[in-house]
Amino acid sequence: MKKYFFILILPVVLFACKDTQDDDAPVKEQPAEEIVDNTISTDFKSNFFNSETEAKLLKELKICNPTGSDTNELNPGCSPKFFRFFKLAKNIKLNDGFMLLVKAGVNGFPLRRFLIFERENGQLIKLNGFNGNLIEQRPSASGYDDLVIRFPENMDGSLIYFNCLFSWENGKYEYKYCEEIDENGPAKIKVEFRDSMAIEIKKVLDKNNMLF
Repeated sequence: MKKYFFILILPVVLFACKDTQDDDAPVKEQPAEEIVDNTISTDFKSNFFNSETEAKLLKELKICNPTGSDTNELNPGCSPKFFRFFKLAKNIKLNDGFMLLVKAGVNGFPLRRFLIFERENGQLIKLNGFNGNLIEQRPSASGYDDLVIRFPENMDGSLIYFNCLFSWENGKYEYKYCEEIDENGPAKIKVEFRDSMAIEIKKVLDKNNMLF
């Protein structure tokens, strides 16, 4: 008997609660979610240096010719037409650590290269090298942004791209997984397949010497 009484009384209670709502109460608007665009696009034709430090660092790396021009990729000058700098972390001065994007064709290399350096005992040490293009930086609690790097792959005559995530761990950037494959258009990798596909895509990257 108690069971049936509970079933009968429940709709009445719900109806009563709905009836007692104040229809004139103001409706609170939900704050719009802030959309932050962390994507990066580099046009070397419009690139520029922020100070004299960039050119000095390039000379220190011996990656350019101080007397070279800004039009000859095979004999590149220390110019923003060939090189773009990014901060390694907010609390690290550019002279002590930086990320460097190199234009395709510079020194005869056909792909864009992305290099990461940090100064140790007065010397610039390469922490990571990628034969790929930086397309996104995402803030991280580590103080070092997560990076999304885009790698090309010629597979059976078709050019496809892998957009892969790297996070700062143990003093350098470590491969995590790839989020998107772009062949005839971008296609996101479902979360449940990321781990298994991360292994296979990493094999492709290693085979093509995309990480060095």
